Amino acid sequence: MKNVVIVSGVRTPVGSFGGSLKAVSVKDLGTCVMKEVLKRAGLRPGVTDEQAAYGPESLKDQGMIDIEKKGYDYDESLKELFVDEVIMGNVLQAGQGQNTARQAMINAGLPRFTPAMTINKICGSGLKAIALGAQAIMAGSADVVLAGGQESMSNAPMALLKARWGHRMELTGQGPVHDLMVFDGLYEIFYGYHMGLTAENIVEKYGISREEQDQLALLSHNRALAAIQDGTFAKEIVPVTIASRKGDIVVDTDERPMETSMEKLAKL
Repeated sequence: MKNVVIVSGVRTPVGSFGGSLKAVSVKDLGTCVMKEVLKRAGLRPGVTDEQAAYGPESLKDQGMIDIEKKGYDYDESLKELFVDEVIMGNVLQAGQGQNTARQAMINAGLPRFTPAMTINKICGSGLKAIALGAQAIMAGSADVVLAGGQESMSNAPMALLKARWGHRMELTGQGPVHDLMVFDGLYEIFYGYHMGLTAENIVEKYGISREEQDQLALLSHNRALAAIQDGTFAKEIVPVTIASRKGDIVVDTDERPMETSMEKLAKL
């Protein structure tokens, strides 16, 4: 069984819901990370003869096609790396198009011959993607896997679940609108409750007091703020550039951590 090592890791800033990153798609967030994680390791993506053999005959001698060239901006002096598979976790996929892992991969300049898979295990999706990549290497079915997670709650759409066949038999002629950020990501489908209630169930089961929860929340916020201020988080973040009419906007810092206190938390 092969040993598995993590060669490189990076993340985007964490944006607030409806914040600076609200217009950035899931695949664009994934693209930023994929490019940066390779560059930080001194690598650029390549394609093996075996991978190319599975492509259409008409494209085998064509080299990179336009959609690959658009995302390929790697220094040719970097060492060429052959990625066997891309695996990305993504919960809220509605309205984002097919296989968001492959979308991000192509936009990151990886060869079209590279297989890509998007998985959904709710909050464990990103870590499950990494675990699957590690298992593939351990089992000998892959040597290199690019794995992680990509998510945008701000891009989750609203849905008319019954609209396809009409609402003519509804009493009001109207159907319910579902917020897919909640329905697909935060709603427990079997027992019909919001995942926020899961936290209430957990604290009741294990006897965790409100004060203990607030103490942990305060500790977490203070640690996050300290990591921002001393540059610890900056080392692991790839900035996201957003084009606008007034010029490019660069988001390079987590938006959510804020100054707080036990007194403020107690009022929530």
